[in-house]
Amino acid sequence: MKYKSVISITIITFIIFFAFIVGQKLHTQQVKEKDISAWLNQQSLELMSIMENETAKDNADSSLTSTDKVPDYTKMFPDLYTVFDKPERLKKGEKIAYLTFDDGPSENTFKVLDILEEMDIKATFFIVGSAIHEEEEDSLKRMVHEGHTIGIHTYSHLCKEIYCSVERFLEDFNLVYQQIYEITGERVNIYRFPWGSNNRYSKGIKESLMDEMERRGFSCYDWNVSAEDSIGKPTAYSILRNIKKDLKTQDQPIILMHDSSINDLTVKMLPEIIKILEEKGYKFETLDHREPYQFSW
Repeated sequence: MKYKSVISITIITFIIFFAFIVGQKLHTQQVKEKDISAWLNQQSLELMSIMENETAKDNADSSLTSTDKVPDYTKMFPDLYTVFDKPERLKKGEKIAYLTFDDGPSENTFKVLDILEEMDIKATFFIVGSAIHEEEEDSLKRMVHEGHTIGIHTYSHLCKEIYCSVERFLEDFNLVYQQIYEITGERVNIYRFPWGSNNRYSKGIKESLMDEMERRGFSCYDWNVSAEDSIGKPTAYSILRNIKKDLKTQDQPIILMHDSSINDLTVKMLPEIIKILEEKGYKFETLDHREPYQFSW
């Protein structure tokens, strides 16, 4: 850059000196003033052209330098891309509930699907890839066939595996992304972080990770209502209490529940949870019909 600046200054100096000499000569030869002015204008245009070319080269060099700084993980997994068409913003006061289930599939997932089919309700399932065994593959096929939405909840669900770097998260994510596609033929476009988007494990890479996932077309969803059915020793009373408590402030609740093998109680309480929501005037929808939502804290 400094070398080019020296060249530019040298060129400018030469042109000015040359213009002075020629001007003197023209003056002694009594050349008309308008001819001198025209000649100098021409030299000015040529000088501007030279400087513009130098600036364009400098900008091109700067652009190349910027491209070189793109993180390597953007080049990983060239087919790990999807498309998410963000739905229209929800109308204020419109009461829509989004039932979501994390950590499946398991034998309980089939029971949840049976209840949802019987009650004509659609839900969203955030799948853990390592939980998909041959006998659970049919549950994913049912989800697609019956109009539910599948989201990704990582392959391993292990904080030390997925949150040590953006690269490791993408490796894990790609495993379950390809797995779901092979089973269902569907390209999943939504996901949920284990422990949510504001967890203590991912804070060192969170911003870079979410930017990269958005660049690849994936949308992230947290929750604003939690049954707390996988914390401590939940009871039927505590599950209903937790949901009712959080519903008081939400017109569009995203309700966090779980359908892993330890969540028998969630399955048992699901019909009553749906009944409570219907009595309060909520309709039901899957998360891909709602704008992306992350914790504000």
